[in-house]
Amino acid sequence: MSQFTRPTFDVDDSVPEHQPSAQTYRQKPPSFGSRSSNKSGPSRSKKQSVFAQRRFDVDDEDLERLQEEFFANRQEPSARVVRKEAGSSTEKTGKKPSLFAQRKMASKAEAVNMPALEDPNMPTLEDPSMPALEGMPALESSSRPVVVKDENGDEYEPVMDPNPEPHVPVTKKMLDLTSMLGQVLGEITEHKVDKVTAPTLPSFPTGKPGREERAGFPQPVHRSEFKRRLEAKKKQTKTRLETPPAVLDENEQRINEMSQEELDAAREEIMNTLSPESIALLMGGLKKKKKEDGTLEKPVKQEEEKKTVVKRDNGEEEDLVEMKKTYFEDVPLEADKLAWLDERFDTSSKEKDEKVTDDSVPTEEERIYRTLRFDLHGEFIDGTADIPRHKGLHHHGDEPDKAGYTLSELFYLSRSQVPSQRALVWTTLARIIEHAKERKEKACWPSILQVFLGKEHQAAIYIRSALDDRHLNVLSSAIQALSLLLLDSNDSWDEEIKEIRHFNQFLGHVVHPTLPQGVESLPRKGLNEKLTEMVDRVRQSSGLSTTNQEEQGDAALAERDLVRGLIKMGILPRLRYLLHLKSSELMQDRISVERLVRILVRMASAGADVSEAIMQEEDLLESILQWGLVDTEWPMMEAQDEQMAYPSLAAVRLLTVLAQAKRINAEMMVEKATVTLRFLVVSPECHTSLKERAYALQLETLRLVCVLSCYGLIVPTLEDLREAMLTWLRAAIQDPTDTCIALRAATALRLLQSLLDAAADPHKTTPPHAIDWHQPTAYLPAVTAIVRSVSPQNSDLYNTALGYLATWAKYIDLFPPESDAVNEVWKAVTVSAKQPPSYTTQSILCYIQFIDAYASIRQPSYVGLVQEAKKRLACVNDTMMQDCYNKDVMGRYAFWLWLQHHDNTGDKEKKAMLECGVEASKNRGETWLAQQFLQCSLRNVTHLGLFYFEHSEQDEKLSKALFEHDGRHVDSFMLTGTTHSSSSSSNSSSSSTTFDIGAFIMSPIDAVYHLDKSTVAQQCSTDAATIVRETLELSQIFDTDLDIATVTLMKVFLIGDREGRNADVEGEREVFWEVSMESLLDRICSTRTTLHRLEDAWRRSSEYIRQAQVPFYQFYQAFVAHYASVSLGHHGFARLLVYLVTQIDTVDYRHLLFSDYRDAIRSIRLGKDEVPMSSSDVELFSKAGIQWGAVKPTK
Repeated sequence: MSQFTRPTFDVDDSVPEHQPSAQTYRQKPPSFGSRSSNKSGPSRSKKQSVFAQRRFDVDDEDLERLQEEFFANRQEPSARVVRKEAGSSTEKTGKKPSLFAQRKMASKAEAVNMPALEDPNMPTLEDPSMPALEGMPALESSSRPVVVKDENGDEYEPVMDPNPEPHVPVTKKMLDLTSMLGQVLGEITEHKVDKVTAPTLPSFPTGKPGREERAGFPQPVHRSEFKRRLEAKKKQTKTRLETPPAVLDENEQRINEMSQEELDAAREEIMNTLSPESIALLMGGLKKKKKEDGTLEKPVKQEEEKKTVVKRDNGEEEDLVEMKKTYFEDVPLEADKLAWLDERFDTSSKEKDEKVTDDSVPTEEERIYRTLRFDLHGEFIDGTADIPRHKGLHHHGDEPDKAGYTLSELFYLSRSQVPSQRALVWTTLARIIEHAKERKEKACWPSILQVFLGKEHQAAIYIRSALDDRHLNVLSSAIQALSLLLLDSNDSWDEEIKEIRHFNQFLGHVVHPTLPQGVESLPRKGLNEKLTEMVDRVRQSSGLSTTNQEEQGDAALAERDLVRGLIKMGILPRLRYLLHLKSSELMQDRISVERLVRILVRMASAGADVSEAIMQEEDLLESILQWGLVDTEWPMMEAQDEQMAYPSLAAVRLLTVLAQAKRINAEMMVEKATVTLRFLVVSPECHTSLKERAYALQLETLRLVCVLSCYGLIVPTLEDLREAMLTWLRAAIQDPTDTCIALRAATALRLLQSLLDAAADPHKTTPPHAIDWHQPTAYLPAVTAIVRSVSPQNSDLYNTALGYLATWAKYIDLFPPESDAVNEVWKAVTVSAKQPPSYTTQSILCYIQFIDAYASIRQPSYVGLVQEAKKRLACVNDTMMQDCYNKDVMGRYAFWLWLQHHDNTGDKEKKAMLECGVEASKNRGETWLAQQFLQCSLRNVTHLGLFYFEHSEQDEKLSKALFEHDGRHVDSFMLTGTTHSSSSSSNSSSSSTTFDIGAFIMSPIDAVYHLDKSTVAQQCSTDAATIVRETLELSQIFDTDLDIATVTLMKVFLIGDREGRNADVEGEREVFWEVSMESLLDRICSTRTTLHRLEDAWRRSSEYIRQAQVPFYQFYQAFVAHYASVSLGHHGFARLLVYLVTQIDTVDYRHLLFSDYRDAIRSIRLGKDEVPMSSSDVELFSKAGIQWGAVKPTK
């Protein structure tokens, strides 16, 4: 029996007359000892009876809307509730009252005698208008109180329920609970049970194995959860609840008996009652059922758009689309849910059609990215082959039945949450990159490599993100993939030999990295840039990802320039963090750290801006030096082991590249270079198993010291290496065939040559007088012995020795040596080679430099040697010099030195000088030499000097300092240039140099044609006619290419009327009336050309055209239109037009003249022999109205 009373509830029955009743319950605090609080009605009302009517799942807004429509339309209710006093059941039936009725009458009588505990104004639960709830009998009296003892033994009298409920059987109580609905459902009649059957277990058929057994044994358990789900999904069949047949028959019978009006009324009632979601659900099930039964008919497409209407109560019809716009304009349209009501809502087919039409044909890279499969070794694999699953090539991808991984799946798995899986994926990707670089000429490997380098799949972003991984295995695999993608080849002895040989050449310490088109140099970091970078790091550390637009920009930059793209993605701070932690696990992995250092070397070689960005990362270089040079074992006595702490060749090379990039970096390297001098003291011969590695360290150290000396920065302990360098030279004399010994001696001679230039002027060095003249000249006898003993066929060692002697001879007047030494050196060189030892530009330059140095001696005692030297220069073969100057800077400089002693300079030499000047002007390091050639070849030019001699004074000063070996005026030995478009033509008989010469000669006319873009033309005060006249005369002298001349003449006729020009810049008037072009036209019309050659000449003729990418046909359209408008039958204009039409055998070009501008042909008057044309062309022009006959040219 409960010790507490139950809470009471007040029922608010004050509702409008026609409004659906809604009871509002207000709960009161429980009261102890109150009789009215013990009634069980409210507590039972919370639990809805199973016989109660179910409510539709509608919200308050729908109820309010239905109520407003009900009152507005004044509709008659389908049923009314009339409240009346419930009569006694005994009066109607005459039966004995039930137990429920007796309890109700007893509770009424007891409630009359009890005092009111509640507010009389509040409605009571026992409303006489409502059916009375079940009452409780009165509490039976007891003659003595009940005493109970607690756990401690204390006696107390418990609080008793004043209205105890008598014991009633459970089944009877359950039946009585439903008697409150007596007036609704009627009386409940109990069935009599004559025989009770005991429950039994279900029986199974005998002789049939169990569900989990087969032939008496349990089935094997498959532990693959994915396979179990896949098989269950295939066997799964959708089951639905079937309606009993009796109910279906009854429903169909009732529907068949209904009239059309009743059917319409029922349909309208359903539409008004149910929500749109319920209607859609029912209709969707109906359609599916009809489709399964095969009774769904195909809808017939009407010519007019079908409209779904809703019939209202007042008979009006409204369109669903209009209803949506009128009543639910702000509600988002869910077209897929309304498609069953109206076809106009069905947008899936439209989107599908648009997707099919918009998607372009996939590229070769996209096909490879999605379909080509690889194994874990990075090799091709046939996805359709029957490969056993135990090999681990099947996975849970989009196509689990196919073995292998596509690049798309590998990049997706690279973001797996399992570290071992990420490491395996990046190892596989690294092997794919390695195979793609090794097999560039085979199959589709170039397209595979393009997938990693392109922006479409953002491979660079994936690799950069993998470097942020915290697991060592993943990080090592990602570093391997990046090194294979970024580095051209692995470090090998052959690559080291190739680089050393290039470095030992003239100006070999100057490098020329290229900047791809569309890529700008990295900006110098100021305070604002550093603050912005710090904010970006905070955003990344806090988990804020970058936007999609930023990722696309990084991927596009990485496609054009991978190095600068990685820097933009913040790889340098990450590398600084990885290499700064001495106790990190990565620092113990020397292979991965070596790869990171090599990556930094490759990045630093991309330009001075990248090297500056590396130097701005604090402690990055210090960590590398500490790891790769200081904390290492030297000499290397044990066998080669990658994990041994041996000196890092990449660390020394990084110092060299950073020193080449900036002078300020080189000043910091002077002190750091002292750490590497120990590699020069110990002989590599003591490293038996690591001999090549020891030689490579020595050669790289000599390169670093040589770069510093070219700046004038002298390493303090260089004097201590005198004995070691003499030993190297003696070893080269004894065994000049040994490649390692010969290269070491040649590099040492290259260093001594730069020290001679530094010692010639004490103020060139930092600090001043850091080296004396006698220090580098102390090796003169040894070098002379090398020239005598070494064959000229050993070009590396012989050329560097000859270069050292040429540099020494250059300063004979400044530092006069003994005459015997001068004569001995001359005899050693002239006896060994009467002519240059070979036709390589390096050997020719060293020989010309030596002979020129002796021919320039001013001391009277050496007159005989001077005369002999001049004779030798005159005997140099002209053909050899012509082959020399077309190759590289060494050939051009040798040609320039040879011209200084050549008195007769004819047209042939002028043209050669012009070609050298044009070619040299493309490189910043040759600006001074280019101006020397141009000034000599174009000295008679009066009005065109502003066009031909335009250059940067700063570049000329830098170039002159390089040729004079004066490091004081050199800020960087890394001269970054831009890539140029290809200028070769397969169908042209002329070389690419000839094309460049023609474009250079005609450049003043192009500048006037592009007046709004050329600042030089805007600054020039000479009139356009004079510029055109002198340019055409100069083209006759240098025999300009005729295709370039043809395009240039077209520009002459269009000067002042160029299509697309800036209207704000005042253009020149027509100049073709004032310039005679007949001689050039005679040359042009004497030969034939093709459209391909003209298009090629159009692109080569101007840098502005290459930037704007203007097609030649557009230029030709403007030319024809200009003739029709302003030519007035100009003879030269007409002759050039007819020449173009007859040479271009393309329909569009001819149709433009003979159809669109046919009337202009009648103004053309030419002789048949003035333009090369066939008989069919003559007939075609004759029909168009051309006037044939000899015509006096227009002046």
